[in-house]
Amino acid sequence: MAADTAYTLDQFLSDTRATIKTKGVPSGLAEIRDHLEKLLRNPELLKKHLGDPVPYRERTTIGHDPETDVHVLVHGREKGGKSVPHDHGPCWVIYGNYKNPTRMRRWRRLDDGSEPGHAELELQRDFLNEPGHASVFAVGDIHSIEYGDDTFFLRVTGGDVETKKTLRFDLEKKTVQVADRAQGQR
Repeated sequence: MAADTAYTLDQFLSDTRATIKTKGVPSGLAEIRDHLEKLLRNPELLKKHLGDPVPYRERTTIGHDPETDVHVLVHGREKGGKSVPHDHGPCWVIYGNYKNPTRMRRWRRLDDGSEPGHAELELQRDFLNEPGHASVFAVGDIHSIEYGDDTFFLRVTGGDVETKKTLRFDLEKKTVQVADRAQGQR
């Protein structure tokens, strides 16, 4: 067994805590991404935390560090899907693919945000996040994801995104709305 296949969720949380304490955020995000890529190489990770066979679930929290408020969630999708462009409000996020790739799109906002409800976005980058790889989105970064059938990915967040207000964008209508995830709006 290779050395990093034994890298555990507890080790990831400990290393991430140390990175945040020494480098801070956003300076330490690239290093946290590296920790996540190391964790993604653990072939037993999902079985250990979710069971065998690994169930499909929209999201399951498998780890949380109360000191740094870092959350580790698993997204298991039996059928393909996609999100609209969105941000994660006051939280940073790192997506890491465990099984099958996810198409990631990074968007840039063209307007200045002064007109309520209006937003114009431009595609900045379109790429595949392959299994074993992770991508960082800092606070305020606008992105969208698209995944195929039988996809598992990890989402590491600084803060609990599911309790925050985030922005959702409609490309065709050129609109933006606030989604209150604590109220079940996504």
